[in-house]
Amino acid sequence: MTDPSDFLSKLVPGYQGVAQKWECDNMGHLNVSYYFGRSSDQAFFMRHALGLDPASLRDAGHGTVALEEHCRFHREVPSGGMMIGRSAVIEPRARTMVVYQEFRDAHGALQAAFRTVIGFFDTKARRLMAWPEATREKAARLTIDLPPEAAPLRVPAGGVIGQISRASSIAEGFFRTGATGVNSWECDQFGHMNTMFYVRRQTEAGPHFWQLLGLDQPGLIASGRGFAVSEMRMNYVTELYEGDMVETLSVLREVSDRGARVEHRLYNFATGALAAVSDTSLVSFDLQTRKAVAWPDHVRAILQAKLEPASQD
Repeated sequence: MTDPSDFLSKLVPGYQGVAQKWECDNMGHLNVSYYFGRSSDQAFFMRHALGLDPASLRDAGHGTVALEEHCRFHREVPSGGMMIGRSAVIEPRARTMVVYQEFRDAHGALQAAFRTVIGFFDTKARRLMAWPEATREKAARLTIDLPPEAAPLRVPAGGVIGQISRASSIAEGFFRTGATGVNSWECDQFGHMNTMFYVRRQTEAGPHFWQLLGLDQPGLIASGRGFAVSEMRMNYVTELYEGDMVETLSVLREVSDRGARVEHRLYNFATGALAAVSDTSLVSFDLQTRKAVAWPDHVRAILQAKLEPASQD
């Protein structure tokens, strides 16, 4: 990308807003779930560019669904930080497509870049279907190459994830870190829980995760150290609806000099069905310099002792 303005001109403009104070977490920046919320906002404009307007989708009983979202976080967004969203198509397919989304500040600095797999589906039958011909034609005109800033880095690209029983997860070393219900205001126009609230379950599980590992997160923050997510992949396995109960199970997968990888699995508590899986890369973060730094020795020792490598099955 030698000419940023030329690249941006190829993208569909959409979301334009700011990070609210109540959207920021105890690390002092926009919580990751709200980046995914911005992604959902940008999707409205992308659907419009593809000829899929809300009224026509409702009347036809059609919708779109996210199957996988891979996000790289490039820059913190503080309270009041401006965000501008843009998107394009990476790869059109028969019933799905890969979409690029990005968010930049008012000066053009990249904040986050998404590579998202979406599908076209029947909202009554709850199954994927072929895109309309007009949508395929529009998608072809909006197609670009995936920018390197959105390519998987520390978290590998995913794929279709099948059902994994709760018992199997427990046997792998996963432990319970959260449990909530799905509220009506968390569901979107397509009748299922919006993607940002899948991510929200995992951000709320975070403090419990660290405490159950034996780490004093409040004490660590008080000493000026914290965590920052650098990359995250979400795979949506089954839909969650209003009234469903959701349980989060988590495990520590990798530890490095100044980073770690955590896997979360969300289950429908009543049915036992796996609802979503995430792979998250995070870094040890200096809350004053706002830079990644090595783990304190005692923290690294705690994390190393709790490590559960990924299954090789």
